[in-house]
Amino acid sequence: MELLTRPHNYNISFNIAALVLVFVTLLIHISQEVHYSRQRNVFGAIIADAFFINLMGLAHQCYLSNDYFKYIITAEGNKYIVIAEKISVYLLPYFSIIYVAAIFQMELDSLLKKAIVAIPTIYAVLAFASGVWSDYYFSFDAAGNLKFNYYQGATVNIGVILYFISAAYLLLKYGKSLTSEKFIAIWVYFFIMLLGIPVRILTRSGSIFEFSVSISLLLCVYTFQNPSEFVDRMSGAGTRNALNFYISTSLIQKKEFTALGVHVNKLAVILGVEPTEAASDLLNQISSYLKKLCPEGNLFYPGDADFILVFPDVTPDEAVIEKTVEQIRKRFKEPWKIRGDEIKLVQSPYAIGFPDEADSLDRYSEIRSVMSKAILRQNREILRVSDLSLKTVEQDKKINNIVKHALDNGHLEVYYQPIYSPETGRFSSCEALLRLKDPQLGFISPAVFMPVAERNGTILAMDKYVLSKVCEMISNTAVRDYGLEYVEINLSIVDCIQTNLAENVLRTLSKYDVKPSEINLEVTETSEEGINAVMEENVRKLMAAGVDFSMDDFGTGYSNIARVASMPVKIFKLDKSIIQSAFDSEVNYMVMYNMVKIIKSLGKEIVAEGVETGEQARQIIKLGCDHLQGFFYSRPLPRDQFLDFMKEHNS
Repeated sequence: MELLTRPHNYNISFNIAALVLVFVTLLIHISQEVHYSRQRNVFGAIIADAFFINLMGLAHQCYLSNDYFKYIITAEGNKYIVIAEKISVYLLPYFSIIYVAAIFQMELDSLLKKAIVAIPTIYAVLAFASGVWSDYYFSFDAAGNLKFNYYQGATVNIGVILYFISAAYLLLKYGKSLTSEKFIAIWVYFFIMLLGIPVRILTRSGSIFEFSVSISLLLCVYTFQNPSEFVDRMSGAGTRNALNFYISTSLIQKKEFTALGVHVNKLAVILGVEPTEAASDLLNQISSYLKKLCPEGNLFYPGDADFILVFPDVTPDEAVIEKTVEQIRKRFKEPWKIRGDEIKLVQSPYAIGFPDEADSLDRYSEIRSVMSKAILRQNREILRVSDLSLKTVEQDKKINNIVKHALDNGHLEVYYQPIYSPETGRFSSCEALLRLKDPQLGFISPAVFMPVAERNGTILAMDKYVLSKVCEMISNTAVRDYGLEYVEINLSIVDCIQTNLAENVLRTLSKYDVKPSEINLEVTETSEEGINAVMEENVRKLMAAGVDFSMDDFGTGYSNIARVASMPVKIFKLDKSIIQSAFDSEVNYMVMYNMVKIIKSLGKEIVAEGVETGEQARQIIKLGCDHLQGFFYSRPLPRDQFLDFMKEHNS
């Protein structure tokens, strides 16, 4: 018991270790990006207070342990040091409860609330300050240690207990919005605060308590103040986790706010092909501008090419939302810079009100999913929830789940649409088309499930599945004997920007012993130079290995004559909208005529899609198109029916 009751021999070591820990915590704190400013400021005050506590505690322990320090500090100086230390100790619970309030974004918005929270601390501070002229609450023994005069001295601990009860109430009420590690960390922090009272009584020293506080602060700096979780390092805005935490805590407290989203069209694709430094610089340009427009810097970048500005106590229809959107629109009319070049970005704003329109995180995600589709189609200044048909939200959520598990559940199948060659009078090629059939919903259109697959990340696995099934069909059937020369396979833009695309394709061809010339990959043109560069590099690698390429949906994108001439593809596929409209008016027919003429003059082949009548087929053949595809010849067929078709029509 002597070690516990008279621990002066190790108190100095505890104080020095505690000071080192607090100093490390301070260095980590000041090096982190600023996001939750009030929470950060309060935590900074806690660190400063803990540092002062340990510094005063170290001076006091030195006074107790060494005659030289007794001479330097003097008994009167020790008295003031101990009083300053105790005042700082009893400030710590006050700062801690304010910190918890900041975590849960609670505002002490009235003088009465601020006074109620501060009263226990004010009482403790006055009690210790009175020690300068009175010994009513405590006195000092001959050695220089503070001794409480019970019962009045013990009353200063009532405030600590009240703060702990208040913190426990807040954590129990709002803690479900915290992750498990954060929930445990904050409970440990307050438990150590409360434990300080019996520790001081038993050991007659605060050094162990102060060391424990330093450890708890280090724990907090890696949980609640963790920059990698709350701040996106590339953009400097809040992360998806930060946004979800803001929404959750605000909804628990029944706060009203509006999330103003700014969707930057094709930003994700641009960032995917740029070096990290250039991508980060562009994101910082956008976020730095948007931060100036939202109150308290409540800007988040959860990904998906969206920036979210949060406006507390605002509804989606208020003037401040309209005004902010107008400012954003003006800025996006001007160019942004990336690697010294100027680029134009297109933004689409939308607004969601909480809690009236979205009363939970799940509901917000569902609404946002529907908005992501509507944004691509709408021309409104601000897309609002009232503009949506929310009865489709549940259906979209169900389709998203179906698409995610389509491969595992065996709901995908590859169909083949024959392509006619007028020169040979045979069906020498076909296009592989992915079909999804759900047991309950039946066939789901590719126009519906393909965009979903691109958003939820399953598109790469789907494209790989199609290539494998096509190669398996070529390798394991007699389709070559039936006159099939090659199969056209669609590649998504996501596939096209993968640096290992060529290696993956060639590995699959080798696995099934399929020649590169038996595969023709279809790509879609884009407007971004960076994407074009990556895509064309992949095209050139595969073409060098013997794989041919087609430009799909030609005539609907960003085509110009110079670009047509430079594209490293063998075939251009005229989109069916071009074909159909050509027979609606003479002007549209001349457009198609000139397209064909230009492409043929460049030595390229042409596939006309969407041929539905004999008259269309005859006219298109006269124009000189090399291949025809459409319902006039055949609908897309399952594998076995396709094989029968080829055997029958090419024999």
